[in-house]
Amino acid sequence: MPNRNTSHTAGCGDQLWLLAFVAVALSIFWPARHAGFVVDWFGWQMRYEAGGWADVPSSFGYQALQPVLQFCNYLMFRVFGTEGLPWYLLFATVHGVNGWLLYRLVRRLLLDEASLNPALAAGFLFLLSPYAAEPVVWRVCLHYLLTLAFTLGALHAALDYLETGMGKALWRVHGFFALALFSLEWALVAPVLLGWLLATYTLSHREWALLGRRAVGLLLPAAALLGGYFALNKWLFGNWVGHYGASTHLNLDPRLVFSTMLKYLVKYAGFARYLEHPVKVRVFDWFDQPSVVWGAAAILVLLTAWWLWRAFARQADPRWQWAGFGFGAFFVGLLPVANLFFLYLQWSENDRYGYFAAAFFWLSAALLLSMLPRWLFSLSVTLLLLLSTYLLWKMNRIWGNSERVYAGLVQDFRWYDRDEVIILASPDNMKGIWLMRIIGQDNGFNEALGLRRREPFKGKMWEVAQFNMETPHDGVKVEKLESDTTGLTYKTSFLQFGNWWWRNGIGASDYETSSYLFRMKEWHVETTLREPRTNRAIIYPVGDKWHEAPQ
Repeated sequence: MPNRNTSHTAGCGDQLWLLAFVAVALSIFWPARHAGFVVDWFGWQMRYEAGGWADVPSSFGYQALQPVLQFCNYLMFRVFGTEGLPWYLLFATVHGVNGWLLYRLVRRLLLDEASLNPALAAGFLFLLSPYAAEPVVWRVCLHYLLTLAFTLGALHAALDYLETGMGKALWRVHGFFALALFSLEWALVAPVLLGWLLATYTLSHREWALLGRRAVGLLLPAAALLGGYFALNKWLFGNWVGHYGASTHLNLDPRLVFSTMLKYLVKYAGFARYLEHPVKVRVFDWFDQPSVVWGAAAILVLLTAWWLWRAFARQADPRWQWAGFGFGAFFVGLLPVANLFFLYLQWSENDRYGYFAAAFFWLSAALLLSMLPRWLFSLSVTLLLLLSTYLLWKMNRIWGNSERVYAGLVQDFRWYDRDEVIILASPDNMKGIWLMRIIGQDNGFNEALGLRRREPFKGKMWEVAQFNMETPHDGVKVEKLESDTTGLTYKTSFLQFGNWWWRNGIGASDYETSSYLFRMKEWHVETTLREPRTNRAIIYPVGDKWHEAPQ
């Protein structure tokens, strides 16, 4: 059996790698340092401005038990407001720490000096994943980062307990679990991960006599914490599970769940979200077919049986054992979102849902790649890191550009003297990255004027339609058509190719209100104002500037 002390004596250089992980994270996310205060953030900002420290335990009235998250968010907001640099430093640093914790986990699982290269590969492939952009940049996603950090901390503490048998390590296991649980309900899967770690560790070391005592120490307190958590939810919110509620989170339709898990697997293994649109539609839609889902499930069962036979034979390479652990943990980590909608048409949106599971995907992938010949392992990891770094840098540049457009439009608004402002088009997103999305509201831009510029517009404001930006220079042009009996009509069309019309977060369609009619045409849209008004502005954007249409 390998010397367990090597898990703590892998080299003092391990601690220096922490600085490297954080430094890389700070560097790669620098272009997006001012971004992320969009969409859902405004709702939290209003709650923070109206509330105080006494509202932290109740999560400012939100239907979820997240006091750890809210303590961190509210502290940051009270000290720094919406100044981007401190938030960037916090988010990028926590992400860097998560990469390092994953690196350290691989080193400890393998128990030898040869673990350095696969551990570094796992840590940096996770750190530089382009899918990390949304949770690290969007300022409403701190709980995703914290929950993974606390869960990895619990797994490290569990290894301390398994290696030393000292009961004091259990206090750290369950302390980290409690912190994760009260950051985000994602941590409901943490006891499953602890049990999976215990099972793999026991099979690897063949310490069957200790299994019962270890299971009691690791799992019984976690079960008690879960019971208290569910009871508290029921008492406070009338539902056993907060956030989307038990009916959503506990809807475990096997085919839906496994189909979504397969899509996440392909998304990470093949960078599938960045494929050309027709290709990725065919790829992801393929996994909706029942025959594919059940066929993949059968293959997975066979692979699991083969893994058990191969990985736990005597003198088996421990990389097989822990690669299987990582692969299983990846599927466990997807359980909280496997019954939710899977988005892939554009970049970024809902990438946060894969952040937790991605750590275990890259743990497994790095260990499997390390079993290749050394030159091929180095080549494969280098190519993956280059591709990841390029895509992540590109994502962060888009976040940075989207923020410049948003800030420019907020500062360029100049119609405070009008009674009414009609925005014929506003940017919903930039290549999938949030901009001014609104759902079920007359407008959202006035919210930004109030919370960002601190100068809300006092009159009526309407946003007729939205569109996706592909570059920071995209915009629309507006033509005034001949008036008829129905009212004054404006034709709005794009200045460039590659855009389409949005409303309520999806493709736009015909609708009408008491003030105007909106109609989709083949290559443009038309907005007909029902009645003329003397002190009204009709505006539209080009890049980060507003233009006014003639009346």
